[in-house]
Amino acid sequence: MVWEGEVDGAVILYVRGRRVDLQVKSGLPVQRQNYRFAIPLPDSRQDVQLQVNQGRGHVRIAEQPRLDNNYTLAVRIDDHQAGSSRYALSFYWSAEGYSGSLPPTRIPPPPGRGAERVIWSGRVDGEVLVECGSETCASQVVSGMPVLRESFRFSRPMPEREAVVTLGETEGRGEIRLLEQPGAANGYRARVRIRDPQGGAGDYAFSLLWERPPRTGSERLFSQRGLVWSGRVDGRVRITVERRQAVSEVLSGAPVEGEQAAFERELPARQGLNPTLKRLRGRGRVEIVEFPSPRNGYRLVFEIDDRQGGSDQYQVEVGW
Repeated sequence: MVWEGEVDGAVILYVRGRRVDLQVKSGLPVQRQNYRFAIPLPDSRQDVQLQVNQGRGHVRIAEQPRLDNNYTLAVRIDDHQAGSSRYALSFYWSAEGYSGSLPPTRIPPPPGRGAERVIWSGRVDGEVLVECGSETCASQVVSGMPVLRESFRFSRPMPEREAVVTLGETEGRGEIRLLEQPGAANGYRARVRIRDPQGGAGDYAFSLLWERPPRTGSERLFSQRGLVWSGRVDGRVRITVERRQAVSEVLSGAPVEGEQAAFERELPARQGLNPTLKRLRGRGRVEIVEFPSPRNGYRLVFEIDDRQGGSDQYQVEVGW
C-alpha cells in the first residue's frame, strides 16, 4: 500500500483490509489524503515493513496486525514543526497472508447472528492453562515461565450457564487446545491449554466463540428511549455515553458540527440493559461497538461511519 497526506500535528493511521481510518491526536485534520492498495492487508499475523518516502517528522509502526487487534496495522506520524508537511509512505506485507511458522487455524463462528467472543493473547514459555468466564481470563502455569503481556477482550460477558464454546482463530508456534466447556462444575468457565515446546517465549493468541444467550421472562424485551444524539458528521465518529453525558471522538474525517445529546433518562451503571440504536436521520452506518460492563465503567459506545463525500446530518435514538 502507498499512503499520502498533509499532516500538521500527530495522527494515527489504522489499516485493515482495504480501508484506512485516521485518528487525529493533536493538531489539524489530515488534508489531501490519498492511498492505493496493491493487495489488501490479510486477516492474518503480519510483520509489515514501512518505508518513508517523504516527510520531515517521526513515523513509526505502533502496532502490527495481530489477532488481538483484529489484524489492524497502526502507524503513528508525529509532525511537531510549524505548519503542515506532506508525507508519502509505502507499506509491504506478505501476499500469502501469513508470515509465521504455522498457518492460522480458521474455524467459522457459530451459526446465527448472536455470536459473541473473547480474544486472549500473551507470551508463553512452557505450558499454561487459560480459564475464561464472565468478563475475565486468568492463566495458570503448568510448567515453564509466567505468561508475559497477557491481555483479553470480551465482546460481551460469557453467560453464567452451560453454553457451547468453540475455539476460533489461533496464533502461535505450538499447540492450542480447548479442554473444558463452561459448566456448573467449573464455575461456568472455559479452559484452554497452550503448549510451547520450543526454547524461549512465543507469542500466542486465540478466540473463543459462543452463542448469545436467549432471553428469559425476567428480562426486558424492549428498550426504552434514553437519549437522542444529533450532529453533522463527515467521516467516522465514536460516541461514548456515561450516565447523562455523551462525548464524541473523531476517528477520521472532519470535526462534528452542531452536536447535541438530549437525555430523557440516565444510563444506569449496571449490566443487562439491552441497548439499542435507531438511526432516525443520516445515510451512513450506525452500530454499537461496546456494551456497558464493569470493565468499561458501564459505558455505552457507538460509532457513526459516513464514507460518502461531504458531511451529512445524523440523528440517532439510543435506548436501554
